[in-house]
Amino acid sequence: MKKIRSDKKILLTLFSAIVALSLILSACDGTSGAGKEDPVTDAPPEVTKMPLETAEPHESKENAMGFTVNESGAVLLAGKPFYGFGVNVFSLVTREVETGTSDYRNQLDLLKECGIPFIRINLGGFWKSYYEQYDRNPAEMIAKIREIVDYAEEKQIGLVCSLLWFNAAIPDHVGEKRASIGDPDSETVKYTKKYVAEIVNAFKDSPAVWAWEIGNEYNLDADLCDPEFKNWLPIGYEDPEKANGFDYYTSGEMQYYLAEVASVIRENDPDRMISSGNSEMRSYSGALHAAGLKADPVTHVWEMAWDTDSEQDFLYMNSFMAPNPIDCLSFHLQLCGYNENGEAEYIRSLARFGKSDVSPREYFDAYARVAKKLKKAAFFGEFGDYLDLEADERTPGEFKELLSWISDAGIQIACSWQFSAKSLYVTTDGNDGKKLESIREANEAFQAAGKQDAGLYWSRY
Repeated sequence: MKKIRSDKKILLTLFSAIVALSLILSACDGTSGAGKEDPVTDAPPEVTKMPLETAEPHESKENAMGFTVNESGAVLLAGKPFYGFGVNVFSLVTREVETGTSDYRNQLDLLKECGIPFIRINLGGFWKSYYEQYDRNPAEMIAKIREIVDYAEEKQIGLVCSLLWFNAAIPDHVGEKRASIGDPDSETVKYTKKYVAEIVNAFKDSPAVWAWEIGNEYNLDADLCDPEFKNWLPIGYEDPEKANGFDYYTSGEMQYYLAEVASVIRENDPDRMISSGNSEMRSYSGALHAAGLKADPVTHVWEMAWDTDSEQDFLYMNSFMAPNPIDCLSFHLQLCGYNENGEAEYIRSLARFGKSDVSPREYFDAYARVAKKLKKAAFFGEFGDYLDLEADERTPGEFKELLSWISDAGIQIACSWQFSAKSLYVTTDGNDGKKLESIREANEAFQAAGKQDAGLYWSRY
């Protein structure tokens, strides 16, 4: 790894504070804040909160490709509100571009038979080796991906395309640490913007691309720091002897990176929905954010705090972690956990907002309210992974009820995670097949109610 110069270290920590200060001043003199909500007042300790950032309105064209988001935050397809359930097929592209062993045709054939209208995929690779391979021959790599995108178009299956799945891959590729995502002069930021522009331009003319997503669950690593470098290091780099504070990143650094990537996407594709790819908000995200603001300017180390978020903190942090031009709130949640005896169990209540008995349906309602207030779409990007209960006879019923909670909360689009912890392949066997059948039934109900008309969209291409 290349060492970051000391002046860069200082810049990494001070950058978010400078941006925040400029936003405060502009809000006070009336030069920014048009269309924004009132400030949240019950801030976590020592956090100066900015006005909530509502989505910037952009014209939702009836003939635009893929998902668009209108001025109220509704998801549209072919100019009409769209409701639907898809699935995650994480490695559909990854296997092909990294090993050449993908059976994407069989997977897409099966998904079509199951009536799946769209899927969420990793459009690239995982490790830095993917970017090394890409740099050696970008045209060849894009051609491999195009085969899959073209076949999805042939099968009339939409794609939510995650562009930068693993947050440590590009920093590692260019010889920097993860905190470099917050440095506008870093090689990480420069490489990312160039790469994203190339990929978006390569595939923006395909009707199979329904949305762009920046990465996968970047928020879960934000503001986590261990001064002894034993915990929360990026996967594959868990070596305290080689680690330092710049292996961690703050939510402010993450916010800068997401906004920069989203701006590149929007510059090259003015219409399609943009998602962060974030997981659910940690229940103490506000306190962690406040702690990250105190990162030492030289060591980039801070002491974490674990105070529970209020619902207002939840609202603010969702706004903070989905900066414009991102027009979609993303969240992931798996409703399986372990009791005090280490036994797997279905989760029927959650500890959120200072309460211990928030039901999943109430939690989904909270996300829907936040999205509506921020005028952004809501995308439940991963659900339905029951871990050690995958084979349990109760799981199909639990899954079907989960679908109803999501629908009843008014969340328009959601994707079930892949159907087995032991395999990344979609299958119709066992409970996996029963889950797919429940998804088919839910999509057919949307179609019967006039809420899902993918046929109208595909008839234009």
